[in-house]
Amino acid sequence: MTAELDELRSSVRAEKLGEVATEFDGVHNIQRAVEVGSVDAVIRATEVRPRVIAAIESHQR
Repeated sequence: MTAELDELRSSVRAEKLGEVATEFDGVHNIQRAVEVGSVDAVIRATEVRPRVIAAIESHQR
């Protein structure tokens, strides 16, 4: 009976985590992350290298 209860708890926990994840995904997106300050900016892949170089150079001064 203990094993069954452990299995049930695990199953219910996984189900609830899935529900929370689905709700989170429905509310949060990259644009919202930028708006609330969790992300500084969304940049194109072609901009990554020049921005990294600029950031390194600006911190070496």
